[in-house]
Amino acid sequence: MLMQRVWSIWIRWAATTSVNYYDAMRPRLLLGQGLNMSSKRKQEDVDRKKYWNEDYVRYWKSRVEEANESKGNASHMVEGDVKTTTDDLYLNAIDLLKITKSDHVLEIGCGFGRSLNTLCGVALHVTATDISEQMIVAAKQACQESNIAFHVSPSEDLPFPDESFDVVVCFAAFDAMYQAEALIEMNRVCRPGARVLITGKNDNYHDDDTPAMAAEIGAREKNHPNYFTDVVKLVRNINEFGFGIETQRYYQRRGDFANETAYTEMPERFYEYLLVLRKTDGCHATGDFRISEKISKTHCRQGAVS
Repeated sequence: MLMQRVWSIWIRWAATTSVNYYDAMRPRLLLGQGLNMSSKRKQEDVDRKKYWNEDYVRYWKSRVEEANESKGNASHMVEGDVKTTTDDLYLNAIDLLKITKSDHVLEIGCGFGRSLNTLCGVALHVTATDISEQMIVAAKQACQESNIAFHVSPSEDLPFPDESFDVVVCFAAFDAMYQAEALIEMNRVCRPGARVLITGKNDNYHDDDTPAMAAEIGAREKNHPNYFTDVVKLVRNINEFGFGIETQRYYQRRGDFANETAYTEMPERFYEYLLVLRKTDGCHATGDFRISEKISKTHCRQGAVS
């Protein structure tokens, strides 16, 4: 009864303000969880680490092989979905960082190591991290260069001193992280002027982007760690995290990233994004500054959340 009364009061307030459907829906979702948030977070941390197991490593390798080797946009592994990004697109994104032989590079969420040999070839030293022990095992097999070190670590609690790196790469991994906390850690370990690459999913994509909606629902059903960025809020407040934006690219629909169909000005609605940041200051934001949610605004807008 108490939850119903609180929800009823919230809805009456929302109706008299400019709050949007998503903002009104979120307290209902939180009230309905019925869990202490700190204990819920601890369980999420355990689930994140367990999710990226050997089966997932094999699955993700197969998705990447499909993207690299087959023609067309449609995935044959996942019915109704598009292929993931190729290694070439991954490395093209890294090129935007203009890495030099004097740079110490950190890759956060290195996965099974698809970029590491290239990074070792252009940087002075590379440090590869991933929350998954199985991913690090695979990455070590993929890259055996002498100028690399590997660490099993969550992105939100990196085991490195302040101002250790000139470049941070976070490609196709940011959407599995607690994003505000991850950005705070990136700022901490970055030297002044360091460059940072992040990619992720926007929380407000087109209502008729059926593959995007199917991917969101499918990820939730599989308990896949998945967070949608409020990119408008992130860009507006990027200085609070101690960064400026050097490059921005936006991809309207699921599959546009793989097709390199990008906009350099932010559309009203889009699915994926790529940002190259430069550290300009220390971080002023705190971990409770929310820039991401598990459920997209699109999902809520369509009434898909009961």
